[in-house]
Amino acid sequence: MAEPIRYGIVGLGRAGWDIHIAQLRGRADAKIVAVADPVEERREQAVSEFGCKAYPNVNKLLKQEEVEVVVIASPSMLHGPEAKKAFRAGKHVVVEKPMALSVAEADSVIKASEAANKKYFVHQNYRFNREFTHLKAVAESGQIGRLFHVRNYVANFARRNDWQTLAKNGGGLLNNNSVHFLDMVVQLIGGTVTQAMGDLKQIASAGDVEDHVKALLRSDNGVTADLEISNAENINPPLPRWILCGTHGTLTSDGKTSTIRWFDPKVVVPLEVIEGAAPDRKYGNNDKLPWQEQTVPALGPDIGTFFDNVYAVVREGKPQHITPQSVRETMRVLAMIRKGTAFTGKPRKDSQPAGT
Repeated sequence: MAEPIRYGIVGLGRAGWDIHIAQLRGRADAKIVAVADPVEERREQAVSEFGCKAYPNVNKLLKQEEVEVVVIASPSMLHGPEAKKAFRAGKHVVVEKPMALSVAEADSVIKASEAANKKYFVHQNYRFNREFTHLKAVAESGQIGRLFHVRNYVANFARRNDWQTLAKNGGGLLNNNSVHFLDMVVQLIGGTVTQAMGDLKQIASAGDVEDHVKALLRSDNGVTADLEISNAENINPPLPRWILCGTHGTLTSDGKTSTIRWFDPKVVVPLEVIEGAAPDRKYGNNDKLPWQEQTVPALGPDIGTFFDNVYAVVREGKPQHITPQSVRETMRVLAMIRKGTAFTGKPRKDSQPAGT
């Protein structure tokens, strides 16, 4: 194995410590050499475990020549500006989602990465999840026919009041949790999304951003999608997390187990329209389809992890699994959803639960 990649981590909060450091800790191909965070206690914790250098802000970390890859896990509104600083300092960049707060900002960061000739990795890591590779494999296999509709539903009831409930921080359910699922949906439906309708509501949480996201999408290839991500729905039993609708079959999945129902169109007699009075006044006909059913684990091909790919790209010159341009497309669709809603950032008077 070649020399480990030397990482600098910016932000030691939930994403920086609990996600990125948790994934890098113990990897033989990774070494954490620097961290930056305004909280002294967090810096001391990192120094104690990794023997790294620690700084109160990103500017000082970027001056450390030993750092090769900067992981930006600071609050969302800093992702774009700090990524551009890192590129100007000659570093490769891993940035937490969302990659930016607008398409224009995403474009400016991509341009900065190209000017610096450095790699830009966006942490849309759900594309590595075997749940997603399973869905993609079924959709592409032809088992359920040509895909024509995707439904994604993820919900709970959570009254949040942290920094991600504020617009000034780039908060809101669409920018944060929903962007993972939107990214998977965009990858599944393919083509270019040409139409989007959004409905964003603030129901249960504090702050001035949405905690309920509803979106309807249409791609230029004719595939549609229905996305519903909510922190304001308590449904038991839950609805299916995923539904993939094909021309001769359907997949339903709770994210752990999938049921696939399909038939072989080659053995089905074509239907012909019968004009005039309905025979025997019946609705429908005596059509019998040879349905098959299969229940399988929602585990697709194991394609490794996000940081496996970072190492493969930086050290071995292999292609990026998630290109910044592909995430830029997700950001474009996100902007279309936001534009297609009348959300004002203020909850309706009747939307807050008693006691808030």
